[in-house]
Amino acid sequence: MDKAYIPKTVEQDVYLLWEKGSPSLGYGRASGYFTPTINLKKRPFSILLPLPNANDPMHMGHAMFIVQDILIRYHRMKGDPTLWLPGGDHAGIETQFVFEKKLAREGKSRFDYDRDTLYKMIAEFVDANKNINRDQMKRLGFSLDWTRYHYSLEPKIIEQVLKTFVKLHEDKLLYRAEKLVNYCTKCGTSFSDLEVKHVEQIDKLYYMKYGPFILATTRPETKFGDTAVAVHPKDKRYQEWIGKEIEFEGLNGKVKLTVVADDVVDPAFGTGVVKVTPAHDMTDYEIGIRHKLPMKQVIGLDGKLTSLAGPYAGLRVKAAREKVVADLTARGMIDHIDEAYVHSVGTCYKCGTILEP
Repeated sequence: MDKAYIPKTVEQDVYLLWEKGSPSLGYGRASGYFTPTINLKKRPFSILLPLPNANDPMHMGHAMFIVQDILIRYHRMKGDPTLWLPGGDHAGIETQFVFEKKLAREGKSRFDYDRDTLYKMIAEFVDANKNINRDQMKRLGFSLDWTRYHYSLEPKIIEQVLKTFVKLHEDKLLYRAEKLVNYCTKCGTSFSDLEVKHVEQIDKLYYMKYGPFILATTRPETKFGDTAVAVHPKDKRYQEWIGKEIEFEGLNGKVKLTVVADDVVDPAFGTGVVKVTPAHDMTDYEIGIRHKLPMKQVIGLDGKLTSLAGPYAGLRVKAAREKVVADLTARGMIDHIDEAYVHSVGTCYKCGTILEP
């Protein structure tokens, strides 16, 4: 007999015994110890395993699944019909991001392959990691019912997801609406607020002439999407303008904007007057909702200005900003520029690109 207990010498055999069962030894069933026996007289207990992403081996945090395993084993020992349901998730754009980093380490890029070849490579990459993940969970002793394992890209799983969305829509729990999202023009996808990485940076703050006002903005290229200007309702400097319409000459002709009063406006920012661009700023979007302002999208999903920008259409944001500022300066529409304005911007946590609302 060994002087010390060496787990790795027996773990595999013990887990196989749990998984496959050994009725001849009075242990488990032929279908395996982890497969529940249906008993309609008893209340079942089940947990759906939070699906590990099949884009990398599992990490230390996944060991927390052992808490679920404790609950599952407790209810199983009580004699309850008990199921711990395993699976794997394709992880969508996150998997593509991980795979692209792998290619980069090899000195390659996704653009080196056609669409079908890239899809096949990622599918093979995911399949390999799924197997690794399953092996890791078994080595941790998780008492999952492997006869019910599913992958989130299986046709029947996709069908069930679609049916669920249809049901949610029918029950009026799901709807479609025009809303702002955090969009990365490089990755070509949107992100939740929790996924946005905010970074502090120094930019130019442009003070532009808007008829009777001078207002400040870091994004003069979005002026073609303005649908109002806003002031704080208690700012005495602009009381007489609230509710009125101003008219002035813009880069693409006459511009007419209504002056609205909104509590969100900071009187200490710039001159206390701000332009409102509901389609390209989260705060402006909320102002637009409250005051029923139209949305004019002047930056497309490709990161270029749209036809609403007139002669500036087709320019990328940075180039458009430089061109707009040059033209405004030439026409005397720039009052002055703060060259070192410090503010926070939302960026893509994957590639670092500044996100476009």
